[in-house]
Amino acid sequence: MLPSQIHAVDGFAWVEDIRNISSSLYGCLFSQVNPHVWQPRLRLDTTSGHTIASTPIPTGLDHPWSHLRPFHFTFPLPAAHESDFCFKVWEASFPDNKAPFCLPPSSAALCHRLAPSATYTPDRPALWSVLIPFRSMGTPWATHVADSANRLYYHMAYLKDIGAAGLLLFTDPLTSQALEATPPVQRFLREGRLVLVSWEQMERSTYQYDHVWVYSAATLGLSGCGTNVWLLLNDLDEMLTSVSRYAPSWPDMYNCLVRSANDPAAGVFRLRRVDVVTSFVNASSEWALWTTPPGGDMAAAGGVAALPAGAGGGVSTDLPLTLYDRIARKPFSIYTGKMVVCPARRIVDIWVHNARALNGSWFEGNASCAFMVHVVNFWKERDSNPDAYEPFLLLKTPRKKALRSAGASGRAAGAAAARG
Repeated sequence: MLPSQIHAVDGFAWVEDIRNISSSLYGCLFSQVNPHVWQPRLRLDTTSGHTIASTPIPTGLDHPWSHLRPFHFTFPLPAAHESDFCFKVWEASFPDNKAPFCLPPSSAALCHRLAPSATYTPDRPALWSVLIPFRSMGTPWATHVADSANRLYYHMAYLKDIGAAGLLLFTDPLTSQALEATPPVQRFLREGRLVLVSWEQMERSTYQYDHVWVYSAATLGLSGCGTNVWLLLNDLDEMLTSVSRYAPSWPDMYNCLVRSANDPAAGVFRLRRVDVVTSFVNASSEWALWTTPPGGDMAAAGGVAALPAGAGGGVSTDLPLTLYDRIARKPFSIYTGKMVVCPARRIVDIWVHNARALNGSWFEGNASCAFMVHVVNFWKERDSNPDAYEPFLLLKTPRKKALRSAGASGRAAGAAAARG
């Protein structure tokens, strides 16, 4: 336990309006209750009949951010109940409605699996990416699974190249079974770099927005791990990188972020995001780079005769991101970054672009250390305006499968990410 931690039962809650369950606005993006107006008065019953009140929820989050975040709660356990693991929870307005539950088994084995202490330390932590479920938005099921498997392979290959430990993919049983049967995914399952986390929440055809719940579940579930575990809360079309003159490396990025923050209790780094595109294929064909099977003819899929020789064989590459040679002149707003977080610091008030650490500190990540590139045309053509982009030195990888853009400088990427 960290010095600031106590024996307690922690959790989070989300309030929905079932009348608007399919609405992108009120179904799963916004909570229906403003915490400045109402907060649940939660109670916890122990097996001996002792009742514990939850600690007050801070109300320092102002509109419009407050209604984007789930409630979080903590029940401090008296010394006599520190070893209890089954309880009943209820809300004071409805004392006759109680929900029994038991805490999951100790997370010690899982923490060791994700970050063996012999390999990962607080000074050199493991990084696990967290992704929400892959949802089929009207795509035929077989096509959806095949495309998802290929996209996942390239995402995993990039994570491996930058020194990340792996990926926690939250997924429903149907998708999990389908992905497990595909060769691109099987490789990373065998290596232990891919963990499929069972997720039973329903699929909403109007809007897929599981970020709040998934990120909250991941950080809460791993809050019992040490500070040698960090999570990257991102999307499939986003990659963590840096402007290092050497290959992007998570250990180097982490050390740079921590040095820049100058705080041993850092728990959240919000990172800038910036769009990238490639000049080698048309914007309308970019998505095909990410759905072509590993080793397939990526050039043909992209509608060109060949890729640059540096991509590997002129027709394919196992890291499509190395083909991206243009970066947006202006990054996303500072308020729409993505995060790397340390679950041991008790991460709460999560929404897709921010969070805070109850037992740690929050920082804007230094863009010279690390930032996120967003492949804007990953799913379909979304931006083909050439005036919005400028050349930059293509990302380097430990296997040196990078391409170089004439006259560009790697510093251009950092400058673009740092501009606000």
